[in-house]
Amino acid sequence: MIDADGNKPLNQVTGINKYSFEVQLLIWLGIFTGCFIAAQLVCGGIIIAYYKSADLTTIASRVSDLNVLRYTQMLSSVLGFLLPALIFSKLKDTPITKFSNANKGFHPILLILVPLLIFTIYPLINASYFINKWMPWSNWMQDSQGEYKAIVDALLKDKTIFVFILNLFTVAMLPAVCEEWIFRGTLQKQLCEKLNIHIAVLLSAVFFSLIHFEFSGFLPRVFLGIFLGYLFYYSGSLWTNIFAHVVNNTAQIVIMYLSTVGIYKGDVENPEMPKTWELIIYTLGFIALWYVFYIFSQKRNPRFVKLNRE
Repeated sequence: MIDADGNKPLNQVTGINKYSFEVQLLIWLGIFTGCFIAAQLVCGGIIIAYYKSADLTTIASRVSDLNVLRYTQMLSSVLGFLLPALIFSKLKDTPITKFSNANKGFHPILLILVPLLIFTIYPLINASYFINKWMPWSNWMQDSQGEYKAIVDALLKDKTIFVFILNLFTVAMLPAVCEEWIFRGTLQKQLCEKLNIHIAVLLSAVFFSLIHFEFSGFLPRVFLGIFLGYLFYYSGSLWTNIFAHVVNNTAQIVIMYLSTVGIYKGDVENPEMPKTWELIIYTLGFIALWYVFYIFSQKRNPRFVKLNRE
């Protein structure tokens, strides 16, 4: 028997739900760690076998021959993020539709509201980039971060439309699906079963930022993770998060591409410090839009808090 909310009675609890919160969290960590390490080993092996080198700086110099690197990036997202999310969701007996409010669909207003929320929160995220520079961790793994930036620059230097579309799929779309399902759809949802929602959102955002191993942008990524965490909590829909993540990533890819072809001059990796008036105006705009989003979510699903704790 299943109750009106779609939940199984306690005597019919399946999967790993019969174990304690702490054990389930350890299972999540074990699955994620195993898949993540396996993904790095497999993709690293493919890269070394093809490019005959493990030096990312050397590989980055081959700008016209980086498609294999792009394909391994896709494979890394699938094996390192999507696979553990699928495994854990299966063990929890929680299909993707459980996170999506599928019966209500994706409301068209979100196509406008979500991008506006992202646009108005950018100045705050950019300001956090400069705060991050003062933090002791900003120079951690500096050599690796230099190699990472060299690879990113190389991947985005190609001006062909085919590579631009490939980059959109590789860097914007696929990571959005994989990362949202693992970090918000499983980790944050698991943390919410025992912890205060604000702590759950913060912890999942910190882990989300840490796993990128890019500490010069650690704090901005935490802020982005917090935004995505609350977006999932209040909307009750993982698809809303995936859309928001796609919009954020796509905006960066488009700006970098336009900069590469000389149409627009901008450096996503090194943003300018927002002016005081920009911070005030954009923040007020974000607050107003978030209030609209909150009211919209509550009217659309009055039980959204309960749904996110199931």
